[in-house]
Amino acid sequence: MKVTRYFQSCILIEEGEVRILIDPSGQEKGRVGDFGKLDAILYTHEHMDHFEPDLAQQFADAGVTVYANASTAKQAKSPPQVVTDGQELDIKGLKVQARELPHCLLVDGSTSVQNTGYLVADKLFHPGDGKELAGLQVDTLATPLSGPDISAHDAFAFAKQVSAKNVIPIHYDFLGGNPDFFASTVDKNGMKTHTLKLGESTEI
Repeated sequence: MKVTRYFQSCILIEEGEVRILIDPSGQEKGRVGDFGKLDAILYTHEHMDHFEPDLAQQFADAGVTVYANASTAKQAKSPPQVVTDGQELDIKGLKVQARELPHCLLVDGSTSVQNTGYLVADKLFHPGDGKELAGLQVDTLATPLSGPDISAHDAFAFAKQVSAKNVIPIHYDFLGGNPDFFASTVDKNGMKTHTLKLGESTEI
């Protein structure tokens, strides 16, 4: 599996001939064609650093199937495929399971929007803005590194909780975060951090 990181929480996953993009935000507007042929777009939640209605429409107009939870679907200009907790998607033979988990708390301690993570090929989990999910065990975790209620400590605890062997830091372009500092702790604890610059790829 090849994983390429883009802005904030956007990652491109390539498994065999299948190519899916998760959480392309408004930062990627005007770049739809730069991603090449895509088989699906997956959105975790409706916040602007993960979902942008005009961009989602551009992908849909280009013939790419767009998936989102019910809350995010209400913000879309044309209806995407709505996913529910536990639902398994078959994207050209690639299995993807939707897993709901709480969005991190906001700055004032209030709860936030519906948040849906995606387990891809039983290998990689993208949690959106979630920071814990009981019962999940996965080889690779794309973990948010910073947020209103997310810290490097939370990211490390999440990776330990799911017994990840590989960790890909995401979600630190807006609020800041030091993936190299994070990696220095993670790598000392038996996991491998894949710190990716924008547009950089890794094989897992």
